[in-house]
Amino acid sequence: MSGLAGGSRRPAAAIARTVALCCVLTLAACGDQGGQPPVGEPGQAVASARDGAQGDSAGATSETSGGLAVVAGPSGPLDTTNWVMQPPFYAAGDEPAWRLEIADGWFSFRRSALRAIEEPMVQPVKDGAADVFQTGSLKIVIRREACQAGGQTSELAVDVTYDDDTFGGCAFPALGGSVASSPEAAAVSGAIGPIDACLAKLAQPALVTGVAPRQDGAQTSVALRARNGTLFECGAVTATGEILYLDPIEVGAQASWMNRMRFVREGVAMSAPCADASEVRGGEQVLGRMLTRTCKF
Repeated sequence: MSGLAGGSRRPAAAIARTVALCCVLTLAACGDQGGQPPVGEPGQAVASARDGAQGDSAGATSETSGGLAVVAGPSGPLDTTNWVMQPPFYAAGDEPAWRLEIADGWFSFRRSALRAIEEPMVQPVKDGAADVFQTGSLKIVIRREACQAGGQTSELAVDVTYDDDTFGGCAFPALGGSVASSPEAAAVSGAIGPIDACLAKLAQPALVTGVAPRQDGAQTSVALRARNGTLFECGAVTATGEILYLDPIEVGAQASWMNRMRFVREGVAMSAPCADASEVRGGEQVLGRMLTRTCKF
């Protein structure tokens, strides 16, 4: 009897453990899920948190629009009396090509083939004789120093720091629509003399696919692609347009700077109209058009 009684206690204990385990699993699966998203909807809680964060930051300065970080503009006019460079102005640099513009109270920082970074204009602080604009993700330093970029000279040098990278270049006055709309357009506008000289030397229709300063800007290299696909590198004296060389380049051997644009000079016929092409201007003059990859030359 005693053996029977002992045997009956062990199954009872096992049953008790099983029941306890089932209760634990049931509570884990069916308990209060108020702080967790339902199974099969992993993004719901993230979206709710994002919505809540946006709701809580109604007075903050940034929001997201179309994947582009946009920061609220300044609340009022800025005193530019003592600025090193009076707006409107723009800045540009080479290798890699970049451009900084002012539009409706915003700085717009553009690099080749990358999304523009836009931050509001703010009052600069003085660092010696330099103006330092610290606005959002951009730090812009403008100082009086002889400078050359894109074949143009200036008395004002600029450093733009974004994401721990600093881009050096020059500042120029922006007057009467002289501002180009991209780094590529700016490079063309600043080197139109050497470009024309190289196209004349080639003596056949061609796309300009790259522009690069050489010898501290004293010379300009121009990359050209003829209709038959032949590539050329042309070198010219920046100030006079005197041709220094015009050499064919083997396909696949071209440097990276030779594939940065598809510019067709005004007056050069295209094989078909292209609605996606954008005008490149120098002041009020149309210099040509920047073609997208879908445009046929």
